[in-house]
Amino acid sequence: MATPVETAQIVRIAFGLLSGENGHHSFEDLCRQVAKRRIASNVLPATGPVSAGGDQGRDFETFRTYLAEELPFALGFLALASQDVVIFACTIQRDKLKAKFEGDIKAICTQGTRVDRIYIFAAAEVPVRLRHDLEVWAQDQYEVGLEIIDGLALAEFLAEPDLYWVAQQYLRLPAELAPDRVNQPDEAGLPAWYVELREYWQDPVRAPSNLGDMFDLRHGLRHAIPPGPARGDLDGWLTLMTRLAEQSPDVEVRLHAVYEITAARIRGKADLRPAEPLIRRFMSEIELSDDPSILFDGSVLVQFCTTAAVLNRTDISLSEVIAWIPHVRRHVDEILEEDLGANARAGLLQVSAHLALHVDYSDAEVRGSVTLAEIDQQYDALMDAIAQGGLQQHLNAAPLVDLDGGMRRLLELSELLPDAPAYPIDTFSTVVDLLAPSLRDHPLYRQVCDGLDDAVKRQEGDAAVGDKCRQRATALKKAGRLLDALREFHQAKVNWFHGDTLYGALRAMANIVDIYCALGMYLAAKKYALAMAVFARGSQDPSDREFVPMALFAAANQDHLAGAWIASADLASIASLAHAAYAPDAANLDRHAYVSEAAAYQVNTALAARQVRPDFEPALWEILDQGHLGALVRRGVEEFAARVSRTEQEWLDWLSDKAGAPFSDVGPERTIAFRALGVLWTIHGRNEQDTVLAMEDFASTLQILLVEFASLDPVIIPQDVDIEIRAYPTDRQPADTYLTRVDGDRRLWLLFLPAEPQDDVDNEAHMRQDVVHLAFQVLLGNSLLGQESFSRLMDRATRNGLFHNLEIGRPYRELARFRTRPIPPLAESRNIPLADRDRRNPRAGSAQLDARSGPGPGYNVEKAQSILAERYDLLPVPIRLTLPELLQDERVRTLFQDLREEGWKDWHLLTVVMNLTVNLQVEARHEAITAESVGRLADAVFDESKREERPDDPRISTSEVTREVMLNRIRMVAMSSLRRWDLTLHHGDTYADPVMKVLEHRYGFWADDIPHSDPFHGLLTTAA
Repeated sequence: MATPVETAQIVRIAFGLLSGENGHHSFEDLCRQVAKRRIASNVLPATGPVSAGGDQGRDFETFRTYLAEELPFALGFLALASQDVVIFACTIQRDKLKAKFEGDIKAICTQGTRVDRIYIFAAAEVPVRLRHDLEVWAQDQYEVGLEIIDGLALAEFLAEPDLYWVAQQYLRLPAELAPDRVNQPDEAGLPAWYVELREYWQDPVRAPSNLGDMFDLRHGLRHAIPPGPARGDLDGWLTLMTRLAEQSPDVEVRLHAVYEITAARIRGKADLRPAEPLIRRFMSEIELSDDPSILFDGSVLVQFCTTAAVLNRTDISLSEVIAWIPHVRRHVDEILEEDLGANARAGLLQVSAHLALHVDYSDAEVRGSVTLAEIDQQYDALMDAIAQGGLQQHLNAAPLVDLDGGMRRLLELSELLPDAPAYPIDTFSTVVDLLAPSLRDHPLYRQVCDGLDDAVKRQEGDAAVGDKCRQRATALKKAGRLLDALREFHQAKVNWFHGDTLYGALRAMANIVDIYCALGMYLAAKKYALAMAVFARGSQDPSDREFVPMALFAAANQDHLAGAWIASADLASIASLAHAAYAPDAANLDRHAYVSEAAAYQVNTALAARQVRPDFEPALWEILDQGHLGALVRRGVEEFAARVSRTEQEWLDWLSDKAGAPFSDVGPERTIAFRALGVLWTIHGRNEQDTVLAMEDFASTLQILLVEFASLDPVIIPQDVDIEIRAYPTDRQPADTYLTRVDGDRRLWLLFLPAEPQDDVDNEAHMRQDVVHLAFQVLLGNSLLGQESFSRLMDRATRNGLFHNLEIGRPYRELARFRTRPIPPLAESRNIPLADRDRRNPRAGSAQLDARSGPGPGYNVEKAQSILAERYDLLPVPIRLTLPELLQDERVRTLFQDLREEGWKDWHLLTVVMNLTVNLQVEARHEAITAESVGRLADAVFDESKREERPDDPRISTSEVTREVMLNRIRMVAMSSLRRWDLTLHHGDTYADPVMKVLEHRYGFWADDIPHSDPFHGLLTTAA
């Protein structure tokens, strides 16, 4: 079996054997079959005797088909159907080719119908110079495009597996020479994703309209550009992309689409002429954009057009193209004068440098033409140079438009890179390498390369670490270890936060949202979802925009789960607008499951409103109708209303245990509640925008802290925490930004936060610090750890990346400020959330955020036994007389025996008696022990507790030893024992029961004891 090269050589020999009229007819039939499969499928043979000129020089030509207008993307016949008038001529003549070709072209162009393009098939080999000269001549004389396919190119066509049968039929070649089809690209060799995408867009009802559609089409278009089985689909993709470019009302979409069309036509068609009107519109509209990615595309598009003009592949003059460069440079320089973020500035500096470093073609002349095959070869050579690290030797040195200006911009960019992590450096690196022959002698070249090399090292190292973190995080998440997985995803996010790996960072953030949601930390999840939307929107890669609606819908879902059902509807409505702008084929919900999921939440909201809060419905529908969800939600409500009917209590029971109370964002007060570390945390404040944003900012920060500290064990007191947020005008900060007290079994906080973000960067940073500071104060105030131990815990959290977790770009209140109205909908006092006073929502938290169990920090058996040994040694001393007297009383003995049976150890009884005795003696010798005097009397209490009791000391009476007194005093004993374990109450007294619960379960308060002699000398019948 012959190789394709051997087969092509045999075909060329067979061409040499063709002669006479029969040979011409065979060659004509052969060429027509090739043309139908490689150039245009809609061809008809010409009629009339060739010798009589009855075919007017036209051996075959295209006919008009309207199917392409019905099916924008065609397979089979339509994939190659041409809408141009294309004429084909064939010749087996081998001499005087110039005269032969000119005669055929003249005959074709001066007779019959209008002609757009001529293809001439020649059995002979045609010199490249002659081919190029004739192409220019045909354009100048008759304004017609010309392609000459000579025997060499035609033989290569016929050596391909799907065309060899043509050579076999018309050249009488043996079947044994047929090339092997194994490993040859064909329809079956197309990737499954590509076939699916092509079939998807084959449906004539699909009309591309937005940026998401553009990226969808781009995916297929770019795959169809290189030589291979997909190239036959290129016209279909171009048809769809052209429709989008012509019909989209969005200038950003149009500009992206025209760039893709231009790149595809120069690379896959070697002809820009069909796109020229779009290209000119692109250059007139580019000043409407300040997007660095679009402006960079504009610079590259000018390069495409310059190349096409020099090679005669466009009718746009070289002078017109060159004039575009200063036009775009001025626009970019004007934007660079504005106050920009580091990442945006880096992108614009790249554009400015790229425009300045265009090859200067001002003195160039049109050089003739190139074939598509030659362009393919040049592109393959470029890819080989990149793969083999030879990019710096790929081009020769050439004059540039503004070398000094370009190098200054590159130096500025290289110096900015450490502060611009989201800027993608791969393109910058490629430009510098490709232009190295023209740049390396410039005095700034080494500095530019050094800055670039440092950035590449940072990014490559971070990317490798990020990938390892992702692998670990994925495994941990699958194993159900969400807290460990979360830490790894956070680390992956940080390491991937570079322009070239931002997609990975966005995926990591999506996983972070999922985990915070699974933990019931809905405000933390919302914060990350909003940040994800902002980063996707600002990415230098416009294809990341598809993340924007996904992230916004995710944020809306978090609001719903937290109980803010009206805010959720508002954000979902906004997300639907982003979906329409950025999602490919946005109306196809089968393709976008996240829309259906978000709509389901809103259906529940609308259905609950209809059934138990009908006054809410008008406002709800007004919100949903501002976006594109209204009709979808209405259909869902009508569908479910017929079979789902619930009372208010049934709606509450139906909710997930972790869900917040429905409509908790209506009425004059907004409430956020969640459970973590054994505590119900309730945050509330006035239902006004400034206060609500401050509340959500604080709640998200506190939730991130709690999740991080959950694995570090801050020994949280298991009591409910109530936090009121008040927003103050930014110019009137109160002296105290927090107050706290105990109300029964709850810890109350009053926090003051600034009402709005500051314009000044320093003030903005200060505001962020205020939120974090107050969140730490609340966490510390509800922790039993001493200051030093808590500080060590903070150090560990910092090493784990806590502050990277808290700071994710812009301030929360900037991320979440979508509306400008000061009062949210339904904030009037008559509007009441759904609530169950007996079973408050949320009813439970995530099991992974349950209160810690097991020994607490600092506890160990040896230390506990040492403390108890000391107690049994010292406690009897100050009560050596009081204790026997008390035990003479039967009631006291019975009480002590009962307490023993209930779990009291002897040291509990001794400690309470000692406490009563010492207090009595201190008060007798000094003053009453009160909250005010306890500090002054601390030394006296200590001295009395060590002193041996004397006969003349005052005694407590048996009447003072009651069950109530014993229970109250053991609480005091428990509180006083905190210091033994380096525990403390940071704000003075608190409700004792939750503290005793910690001491019982984690510090052995009720369980620990040691062998000891009987301090009651057998007077108690129940043994301890």
